[in-house]
Amino acid sequence: MYGVLTADADLASEGVGDNTYYFAERVSGARRDPVDGVVNSVACWGDTETVRESPERAAVASDGTRAAPDVDGHHWGTVCPTDPDYRAALLDRIADVGSVGDVRLTTLGFPGADFCRCDRCERLFAESDSDDRAEWRSSVITEFTAEAADLVDGEVIATLYPDPYPGHLRERAGLDPAALAEHVDGFLVPLCGTGYETTYWVESLARGFDSAVGGLDASLTFQLSTSGAQAERLAELARRLDEHADGVVFGTHRTDADLIRDVLAELNGPESSVVA
Repeated sequence: MYGVLTADADLASEGVGDNTYYFAERVSGARRDPVDGVVNSVACWGDTETVRESPERAAVASDGTRAAPDVDGHHWGTVCPTDPDYRAALLDRIADVGSVGDVRLTTLGFPGADFCRCDRCERLFAESDSDDRAEWRSSVITEFTAEAADLVDGEVIATLYPDPYPGHLRERAGLDPAALAEHVDGFLVPLCGTGYETTYWVESLARGFDSAVGGLDASLTFQLSTSGAQAERLAELARRLDEHADGVVFGTHRTDADLIRDVLAELNGPESSVVA
């Protein structure tokens, strides 16, 4: 199954490929109406606008570093996942988007292994039944995901950071695929590069994720980027990923729509590139 991921509402509505993912909410803080008949993506704790307006809401590391877009290693602002008001508003937004259909959750976990050490997180961890911070962080994210999934009429897809090494997702972001699989219908892993002049790393990560989550009751989809890539290379790479995934989606802009149609024609024949 091959699809498209885009922030262009018109392109998302054209039915290019087998399925479409649309950025209804982005890490910038921008929010738009969801599109019918697609998988609408919602940025969870990634919200640069909120962090800029209220820096104290950002997740904080033990050395006081805030998860803000101007901080090295952070490309967007990340709100603390235990912020109760933000959490409640986020669940309301997911319910609104989920009333249209399928939902993809992005920036679902903590923004790094040392986050969050705000006073609230320290208190909640101390009051919890766990003496393992990684276990506690995982429970925070899993419980949120379970609540979110109950609010969605369609399927729920969780985005995983591209690190399949055992335990790394849990340690880095509080994401436990086995626990999440009880509440979501699938996982999407971005494997984005420019041009894909070398592809061994993509295949290695795909194989690793196949081993890590392939036995769970959840589909596995990989995201590729069209930036600087040729149609033949993208089609070749997608074919190599087929044995490790249930689907591949191509992240694209309106200006690359013809490229995606060429890729789909290469993969499935000319009829696959026709707009529905």
